[in-house]
Amino acid sequence: MTNPNPHEICLVNMPLSSIVRPSLALGLLKSILQRDGLSTKVVYPNLWYVEFAGAQYQAALLLPRTEECLVDWLFSRAAFPDHDGDPDGFLDMLFQNHPDLLEDAGSDPRRELLELRRRTPEFIEWTAARILAESPRIVGCTSTFQQHVASLALLRRIRELAPEVVTLMGGANCETVMGRTTHREFPWVDVVVSGEADDVIAPLCRQLLERGRDLDPATLPPHVFAPCHRVLGYPSAPGGDGLPRGTTASLAGLPAPDFDDYFHRELDEFLYRNYIRPGLPYESSRGCWWGQKSHCSFCGLNGGGMGFRSKPAEQVTREIEDLVDRYGPRRIETVDNIIDMTYFDRVLPHFATSERKLNIFYETKSNLKRRQIETFRRSGVNWIQPGIESLHSEILERVGKGVSAYQNVQTLKWCRQFGVFAFWNVIAGIPGERDEWYVEMARWLPSIEHLQPGNLCELRYDRYSPYFNDPEAHGIALRPCRQYEAVYPLSPDALGEQAYFFINSRSRLADLLRGGERPGLKRLFALLDAWRPRWPRLPRLEWSHELDGDVVIDERRCTAEEHHILTPLHRAALDACEAAVPRTSLPRRLAAEDEATAGRIDAVLDDLLARRLVLELDGRLLGLVLDRPEDFAPAIEFPGGSFLWTRDRVRRAVEVPSTPSEGSAVGAEI
Repeated sequence: MTNPNPHEICLVNMPLSSIVRPSLALGLLKSILQRDGLSTKVVYPNLWYVEFAGAQYQAALLLPRTEECLVDWLFSRAAFPDHDGDPDGFLDMLFQNHPDLLEDAGSDPRRELLELRRRTPEFIEWTAARILAESPRIVGCTSTFQQHVASLALLRRIRELAPEVVTLMGGANCETVMGRTTHREFPWVDVVVSGEADDVIAPLCRQLLERGRDLDPATLPPHVFAPCHRVLGYPSAPGGDGLPRGTTASLAGLPAPDFDDYFHRELDEFLYRNYIRPGLPYESSRGCWWGQKSHCSFCGLNGGGMGFRSKPAEQVTREIEDLVDRYGPRRIETVDNIIDMTYFDRVLPHFATSERKLNIFYETKSNLKRRQIETFRRSGVNWIQPGIESLHSEILERVGKGVSAYQNVQTLKWCRQFGVFAFWNVIAGIPGERDEWYVEMARWLPSIEHLQPGNLCELRYDRYSPYFNDPEAHGIALRPCRQYEAVYPLSPDALGEQAYFFINSRSRLADLLRGGERPGLKRLFALLDAWRPRWPRLPRLEWSHELDGDVVIDERRCTAEEHHILTPLHRAALDACEAAVPRTSLPRRLAAEDEATAGRIDAVLDDLLARRLVLELDGRLLGLVLDRPEDFAPAIEFPGGSFLWTRDRVRRAVEVPSTPSEGSAVGAEI
């Protein structure tokens, strides 16, 4: 049965993508197309797949790292029926990293995944039929992270069932050489857009509706790959990998995203709708103003297009308020790579005084001041990803972060003081790193266990990063992650062009750890591993307001005293260290205090360092004591949304939010 009110264009959000928020990219493209008079609908097979597979799989599919390609592998049978891909080898790698994966799903987790993979073509068949029932003339899929193979599988079946329908792909997985490879190797994909599609999507779709897939290359932007390019050759561009990437010059003229399909149709029909607490994605900028100055060596975001563009402040406040009023949730997850620093004065104060009490997430640079983190909290930005990456200045310099370790610790302190949840990691396996740096971090790390814990993760080599662009300069040799071989039926050269994630074939951190060559890193890992389970009940290190005098309550395991009774000079010294001062400036700052002789100041400082109330790092003295720290927002209010399915293992996985960046949209790419 066909739809009596067909939409000319159907935009599709395939698994694996977040089920607790709509697609920002497709919502924006729908607004642009509708503004141009083109009837458009967004559908969410990522939700349908949860119903098909069962909610018990949702958390399990999110647990493996993106580069482990689990969801791509599950859909590879549907996309490439003749490609076996060594399923046993693939599962061996998966369960080596995740031995408890799917432990609640059944007695044989390997069999469970093999069966789910076997059944996935049935899901694709049903999804294609459901989409074609809408009678679309164009079907387009967005592809970021693990959506690529599912999208290829769907578009292949669309082509087989309805050859007249034009198929379209875009998104982060389709940028430059990856987009060309997708278009060249998979002929059932008619058109691929490389990069941002805001300026081209409406005229492109008009051409497709008028001419079908028979497009004139002279009328196409260079970053749109069409069937004619398979014959005539693909466009080129200077720099980078020699292929074009679309970039929208200004965000000021873009409309607000349209999420009606998600909120007013898909969620209403979703089997597990009562377990969804949705979030609202929002984009206030693109690119990275820091990356324009110093491209972090591991960062592969933006497809090489770091140019920073942000929306005018009044547009940001108006659009966020309109979205909240239209759809209801007050949880706002911005997908910006980095916050526009002018927003501290021009946007955030507006939300601090607004009647709408919002819960907002932002990514930011990590060298934040106390007043900035306080501004975050007062304006509802209760969740941030500050890009800490390490707590050692040598490593931070090596990767081009433009901050020192003491600044990262200071940021963690202010986040704890004001109750701002910070997603942060220590990245290990940096080319040229020395194990003694991890020994140094492990030596003082117990002093900050009253702050929010982070994660230790191995460096991942991403396409477009400086490591990828010039591996020899960093002493590395890169090849695609092995999991890609199990997913794609491609030659080694084509696989190298399709892949986004790579490994260093000259050295693997896991091998070094197994060989006992990294005792410092092992020690740091053990400390972080023991720290995380204490969350959210962190030990206290704070001034007492119940006991007389200057008393510090100390529940950390690294010290023996539960209470530190301090002299007025101790208190003055701690107050001076709140600003992370150089040791040489302390006598001047304490000159007005009684008994503040040079010898006495040195003795007091040595005592504070011995008690671990002050940390000396990078030649700076950091006071670690908090004063009436504020509570963190409940995990259920995470701006990216929550899935509250009641099975214990799933609940544990979703109640503490994971790093959100991998679930974020990248610009307005289809």
